[in-house]
This record gives sequence, structure tokens and C-alpha cells, in this order.
Amino acid sequence: MRFRITNAIPLVLVLLAAVFTLIVYPIWLVFPKLYQISLNHQLNSLKHQVDIAIALVQHYFSSYEKGALDERTAQRNALEELKTLRYGPEGKDYFFVLSREGMLLAHPYRSDLEGQSGFDSNDPAFAAAVRAIVEAAKQNREFAEYEWYVYGEQKLERKISAIRTFEPWGWIIGTGLYSETLEEQFKKIAGQFRRVIVVFGAVYVMISLFFVVSFNRYQKEREKLLSLQSQERERLQIILSSIPQPIAVLRNGQVIFMNQAFRKTFVQEAENSERLRPEVVQMFETILNHIKKVERNVVKAVSLHIDGTNRWFEVHAVPRFEAGEAVETTFVLIETTQQMKQIDFWKSKAETDRLTGLANRNVLERISHNLQSLGEKFCVIMLDLDGFKEINDVYGHTVGDEVLKEVARRLRENARKDTILIRYGGDEMLLIVPNADKKAGSNVAQRLQEAVKKPFQVHDLTLNLSVSVGLSQFPEDGSDLETLIRVADERLYRAKTMGRGGLCTD
Repeated sequence: MRFRITNAIPLVLVLLAAVFTLIVYPIWLVFPKLYQISLNHQLNSLKHQVDIAIALVQHYFSSYEKGALDERTAQRNALEELKTLRYGPEGKDYFFVLSREGMLLAHPYRSDLEGQSGFDSNDPAFAAAVRAIVEAAKQNREFAEYEWYVYGEQKLERKISAIRTFEPWGWIIGTGLYSETLEEQFKKIAGQFRRVIVVFGAVYVMISLFFVVSFNRYQKEREKLLSLQSQERERLQIILSSIPQPIAVLRNGQVIFMNQAFRKTFVQEAENSERLRPEVVQMFETILNHIKKVERNVVKAVSLHIDGTNRWFEVHAVPRFEAGEAVETTFVLIETTQQMKQIDFWKSKAETDRLTGLANRNVLERISHNLQSLGEKFCVIMLDLDGFKEINDVYGHTVGDEVLKEVARRLRENARKDTILIRYGGDEMLLIVPNADKKAGSNVAQRLQEAVKKPFQVHDLTLNLSVSVGLSQFPEDGSDLETLIRVADERLYRAKTMGRGGLCTD
């Protein structure tokens, strides 16, 4: 018996090592790292959302600076639009705004607290939350933690919010996630991961126990067991390969492991063989060189052109050092393309007139920096509805708004397809016609005048309108967009002095 026990000791040690490798190590060591990566992804997503809110507020602040809105109106419009923004899988996540003095300026679920200072509030949760957020903002921290009401209910829950201060107005703008939401998302993933590990470990333990018990009788089965162990490791690789985020491990600049998600996205066929996309090879080289300099983990946002499409990734590079050198680096790539598209969406929305659907004046700055794309000659046309003020005065702004929307529709249908249509202000419309001289621009203007002359049917009313037009041409009338608009506006004024429906090009 002693001989048998002695011979079984190495197998027992192997069994304990296997249990640690397959169960304890993944659960207690690997899993926290995956959790941290997931948490960092969620926090970065919150920062992206705050960037969207800041861009929106900056749009209204720019309108105030340009004189398009007074400051109070710009602030009110910004707060109202922030309160309507929602995101998240259920469309319930929101933005809030505080002043540096702790006054709540906007909160979609707790409008009853708006205008109140958290420093003077009898609501302990409100007061504690305001103190935590304001203190974090003063210390220039990106995040604040506190307890808050769950989507306007009475239930309190721990919450972490990304915050940024919009300095011109002294606003603290933030958005966050409740800890229970984060934990539920991760617990769901964790539960599946643990079940796979436990089931796999249990199978492995059962096989190993059977081998230990039968060791003295079936000595020759040892090699078979080692073979099974190798197969089980391959199965573990298969499990890791099924993780949806692309993962690759590089040793001495060479890929020694990649999961299926990485292979599908970044490996391409080339002459009956597989090779990494050149963009990915360049990205690896850049990050590895950076790791040599900083000697620590690196997180970097990169844009890769894949199959004709630009896709954004947040790359987490975790090196393993030996003798001060990174001998092995694990890359985890989290795709952020949708977040980047969302930022672009809100930027484009800030350049669109909400009533007519045409572009608004904010687009002019971008156009002015790219005049060469409009051709060697192009025309700027200013249009003004004759008698529109009387329509508003007699029939009200509701009818006036319907008229403006119909005018915008007619302009879109009758202008050239490459024409840039802008609601310049009130009932003034600005058109930029690329690759057109004065003759071509005049033809466009006359066609639009004819389109507007047709009777308007608004509710039970039949309205007849005309439009006066002023036109300027690049480069004869000006070498920059501001001058061309001013000249077109002066000619519009002269056209209106000639009577309704006038057109002035000189």
C-alpha cells in the first residue's frame, strides 16, 4: 500500500495543479482582469456620452457667441435638449447638469429638484450626491461616485458618473450607470464563464480521480491521460477563442495565439495562405514601440480601414516583462465604432435646422474652410419670402411654420441636386450652387421663384407668396464666403425695393 500511495503522490500533485490551473486561476486571477477591462470599457463609454453632451452645449454656446441667440435662450435650449437625450439598451440613461454652486439645472427624472441647491437641501441623498459631484469637479476628476434615485424612483443605488465642466457657463455635465446595472451585466457574463469553467474542471477532476484510483493497476494509461490533458487544454483554448472581443498574444513580435474574433476581423487570405492585415501589423508595431518607452500597460484608440470601412477600436495592450523587457504582450480590442458614429450623428444634428430639415448657419464654418470643393466658379443665392411677416401676424406662427416647411420642400425638389440649402434665419434661405456662373445661378433662382409662386394649402387656407432673390458669384464678387453672403444680401435688399418677386444679380 505504501508503494502505491508513494507512486500516486505525483498524480495527486498533478490533479491539484490542474484544479488550480483550470478553476482557481481563471476565477480568481483571470476573471478580475476581464472584469477590469469590461469596467474600463463601460467608463470610457460614459466619457464618450459626456463628449456628446459637451459638443451639444458647445453648439449653443457658439450660437450665442455669433449673436444668433442671446445667452439666456442659448442656455435654456441647451438644457432642454440635454433633458431629452437618452441612450443605453433600454433608452433610459440620461444626462444631468449642475452649477458649480451645487444648483441642479437639469434632470429629466427629478425636475422637482431643478433650481434647488444641494448644499441647502433637506433631501440627504440629493445633498450628498451634489457634494460628491461638485467636489470631484473641483479636483478635475473624470468620475464621481454617490448614491442616487434609480430613474426617478424612491429606491437608492450606488452610481458612478462621468463628469466634465463646461467652463464658459460653469456647468457640470454628467451621466452615469448604476452599480446594480454594471454588476448585473457582468454577473451574467461571469455566470456563464464560471459554469463553463466549473463543468470543464469537474470533468477534468473526474477523469483525473479515476486515473489516480486506477494508477497501480493501469500504469500504462498514464500516457493516455496526458493526451487527454492536452485535449482539454485545447478545449479551453476553444472556449477562450469564443470570446466576442478580438484577442491576440504576441511574443517577440510574432502572433502565438489569436481567438476566432481576431482571426475573422484581422486575418485575410493571401496566395493560399493567411496573413495579418497591414494596418494591424502597423498598429502592433506602434504600440509595442510605445510599451518599450513607457514600460507599462497601454490603452489606445485606433482607427483601422477594414474592407472599405473605417472601424474604431479601443486597444488594451498588457505586456509581460522579463528582465525589464516585454517578452509577451496580450492585445484585447474592443470595438467602439458605434460610439464614434453616435458622436458624428450628434455633430451632424447640431448643423440641421429642426423646423425645415435644411442645414443651419453652423454648417457655414465648415464650408468656408473647403471652398475649393465648390469649383472654380459658384453662386451664393439669398432668398426672402415676400409678405411672410403678415402671414405670421394674421394667421399665427403655426401657419408660418407650415409655410416655411413647404418652402423648404419646394426648394429641395426644384434646386439642383448638388445645391447646399441653408435656413439662414427667419424666412431667409441661403443657397450655394457649386460649379455655376451667374447665368446658371440665375436659372436656378428663377426656377425656385416659379416653384414658390404656386399657391400654398395650409389647413383651410390658400396662400399666395413670392420670393425676392439676391445673387453673388465667386470669385468675381468676393474671394471668401462671408463677403459673398454680404454681397448677395445687399442685392436681395435691392431686389425687394424693386417690388415682390425681384431678382438682383449686379
